[in-house]
Amino acid sequence: MPGTMLILRGITNTKYWPKYPRGALDEQSALKYATKWNCTGRVLDVSGETGDHSPQTQRALHEFLTDPTISALYGFSGGGYNVYHILNRLTHAQRNQLDVVVVIGVKTELLSEDKLNANKFNAHWTLVYHNDPPKPMTHIDGPRALLEGRY
Repeated sequence: MPGTMLILRGITNTKYWPKYPRGALDEQSALKYATKWNCTGRVLDVSGETGDHSPQTQRALHEFLTDPTISALYGFSGGGYNVYHILNRLTHAQRNQLDVVVVIGVKTELLSEDKLNANKFNAHWTLVYHNDPPKPMTHIDGPRALLEGRY
């Protein structure tokens, strides 16, 4: 049975991304990307404002703890920073439920690839980590760039 990839949106910023009033994310690209890992994608419908106790982090933790099929986390932008908060709050056994951790659209100086390394958590997931896509693509194009292998 394939697992579930829990997908976390970026923040809501209708000034820059009016097309994403519930949080920045190219949902179609993110959902298609989940299938590349033999997962069913499920977008968490909570905006990605960041923090250890942000609504998205809290809701994602609840989903993870109540759904044993979740085997992957995907965070775009603000959701990527929240993936780190989630990983820090899981137990060793819970972290080992994860096969894949995807974090894209974050700034290295705020969240480095090294901080998300499975070895740091004594776990075994595959990490997919990218900052913003190459120009002429922009931040919001990150999920599409990942799906299309443009990183």
